[in-house]
Amino acid sequence: MKAYNQNTNNSLKAMPPALRVELAQYVVKSQRTSPELCMVTDQRADYAQQTPRERVFEFANRVRAQFKLPADIKTYLDKAAAVRFRKYGFKRAIEFIESRAQAAHAALAVLPEPFWCVNTEYKCARLADELAGRARMHLDLATKKGLSPLQALEEINEFTGLALWMPQFEPSEGEDDEVYFSIIARAIDDSVWKRSIQKQVIAAFENARRAAGMVSDNTSPYASYSACQWLKGRQIKQREWLEMMAIENELGEQFNMEDIHQASVANPVNRRNELMTRIAGCQEYADEQGHVAVFVTMTAAGKYHRLKKRGKYWVENPNWNGRGAQSAHHWLSLSWQRFRGAADRETKKRARLTYYGMRVVEPHIDGTPHWHAVFFMPFEQVTQFTAMIQFYQFQRDRDELFSDDGKPKTKAMQARVKVEVIDRDKGDAVAYIAKYISKNIDGYGLDGLSDLDSKKTKLLEVVNNVTAWARSFNFRQFQFQKTPSVTVWRELRRIEDEQEYSLFEKARRAADFGFFSAYFDYMGGHRVSQRERPIELHKEPTENRYGEPSEKVTGVTGSGITVFTHEHEWKMVKQDAPQPDAGALALSGDGHPRPWTSVNNCTQTPKEQRAAKIIDNAMLCLELDGGYSVSDWDDLLDIKTGPAPLHWVPEQYRDEFTD
Repeated sequence: MKAYNQNTNNSLKAMPPALRVELAQYVVKSQRTSPELCMVTDQRADYAQQTPRERVFEFANRVRAQFKLPADIKTYLDKAAAVRFRKYGFKRAIEFIESRAQAAHAALAVLPEPFWCVNTEYKCARLADELAGRARMHLDLATKKGLSPLQALEEINEFTGLALWMPQFEPSEGEDDEVYFSIIARAIDDSVWKRSIQKQVIAAFENARRAAGMVSDNTSPYASYSACQWLKGRQIKQREWLEMMAIENELGEQFNMEDIHQASVANPVNRRNELMTRIAGCQEYADEQGHVAVFVTMTAAGKYHRLKKRGKYWVENPNWNGRGAQSAHHWLSLSWQRFRGAADRETKKRARLTYYGMRVVEPHIDGTPHWHAVFFMPFEQVTQFTAMIQFYQFQRDRDELFSDDGKPKTKAMQARVKVEVIDRDKGDAVAYIAKYISKNIDGYGLDGLSDLDSKKTKLLEVVNNVTAWARSFNFRQFQFQKTPSVTVWRELRRIEDEQEYSLFEKARRAADFGFFSAYFDYMGGHRVSQRERPIELHKEPTENRYGEPSEKVTGVTGSGITVFTHEHEWKMVKQDAPQPDAGALALSGDGHPRPWTSVNNCTQTPKEQRAAKIIDNAMLCLELDGGYSVSDWDDLLDIKTGPAPLHWVPEQYRDEFTD
């Protein structure tokens, strides 16, 4: 057997390429002999000092284990550490690698499995299939042993780690057997495992990239480059799926999913328009009631921010606790829950505190979430509202808000929460919140605007980053407070026939024409809780695939009227391949009629269907935030594609709202 005298466990070879090159160049430059002889000599340094070669290998041995990270994080740390080594030497490079790598390792440590077992979609699917199969096997063994449902669930949890991947299904005593059966049904479903695994993996990897420094104004603001690429790939797959699938009812009617997507609020344009319609309606309702608008900014405690602002630059925050973006969001949610509970108690006791409006969750440059909100209320309650929300924002982590001698830090308090009354001379609430809505959806109207914290970050260029950030952590970006149900609003818009003239018909017409302020008023206004709204969803009891009782929306009911809006049962099917007909065969590749002679005398395009033309016109008007032509208004009411226009309704329909 051949014997190897050389050391095959070379730490320098285990270094990533950029750093390895820098280390090799350092050895060459630091030799006391000529560079040509550096490979055959090892000139000793001064007494009690290491040679360059020894220093390099000591550095490599110390940081070697730190690079056991996902490929993109490893590449980033390699390049960034090489730059620091070249500029500042060993000490700064070692500190950088160890601090960033340890933070990334801590973010990945929340996963029940090592990250290299779930770093691809295929591995996640394979793990989900394995855990589901293991759950089926132990369910079969528990059945043969005659164990109770709780004991069977505990055994499944022991051998699959169910509670680690899905904490909401952790076994606990005191539940009915039906609850255990539904959890077991999920435990043996590989699709449930796959969703849960991917949800945790995506968030953990993005937190690790954020901890490593891959989310900043210098690299990629709001979300990492890898997260943005993941979102692009996901959107491509979604478009391919939409083109392939269709929905079909029991009558055989079939509709393309791509058309359904374009006409629904899943379309970013429709989603933005509906949000703007609702917040504009709240502003109109507030004007009628004589209420003022306040703009609220809520930020988590400083220890949840990886970066902090110093002048016009972002620097490392030494007080960062290493927690992920979800922890900061939970911190804000807890403050809001306590405020909301106290406000409800105050309302029941004194019937005084009133607020309604909308809040938006968006990221800082380093990916830390913060909240913006626009709320409407009587002017005399602004002071009470401000004091209450400040109390719960200052309730925790108070050491950041006061100095050692007990003096308050004004800037820190203003950063934690800021409440300002909107001056109508400068603009209304819609103008204040419009930028944040567009920034988090499609970037409409953000040409030339920059982030307030980083002037070099152009908002129109980073819309995809914000979307990737929200999808990675499953944040609910927009939420209305104390306003009528938007589901009822959408269901009312599905009703085409006029009903008996009543409050129900007034609300239906208001929703039909996009008058959210009138709909808000007909639904009881700001003084009525959701349970007391006059119109509600009509639901029928049903059972989901896991044997749990649930409810299915079938229509709306109120004022003694019930209208069913879901009369058909729809199912997902693969779209039928289009069959060429005689007309299609007569068209050339560009869609024009083929000539019947050597000279083409038929250059006109085929006439579009009337419905398609109306839909295209409606979508174009929605995109421009304009209105429809009077000639197309009656036709559009029958088709109902997308939200109603924001500010324009033909005059012949305005009289219906005067009663």
